Amino acid sequence: MDTHCQHSLRENKSRGLKLLPYPVRESLPILGSQQHLHGKAKAIARCCTTDGAMAWYITEGSARRDPDGNAVDYLLYGLVEDQHRQLDYFWLSDLASLRSPTGASVVRDRRWRPKGLGEIAPELFKTNDRRMED
Repeated sequence: MDTHCQHSLRENKSRGLKLLPYPVRESLPILGSQQHLHGKAKAIARCCTTDGAMAWYITEGSARRDPDGNAVDYLLYGLVEDQHRQLDYFWLSDLASLRSPTGASVVRDRRWRPKGLGEIAPELFKTNDRRMED
């Protein structure tokens, strides 16, 4: 790998660690642990583009580790909001390098407080939550 690529990877990792600092990453439930909760799953963190065009409400995450056991990236899961709202997986490294259509970068919403996905996007959970209540 050339020096430019290595520098770029280090930059994205550093930016990713700023998006989700250690205390936030450590508080994330592991992938799959909130699946049964549907709309009651908690969004622990929120990242968004500075122009408000896109947002990611992160409910779970797990580290991808190198052979030495060091975390090199994080696979995250949660609500993704752009033209549509959908539940999906995404990589922290992708968030760190992503730009909105207007070129805005992704930042972490530092004022975010955990909230249930059903509060954020009730339309996605109406049928699932009703089944859970029956």
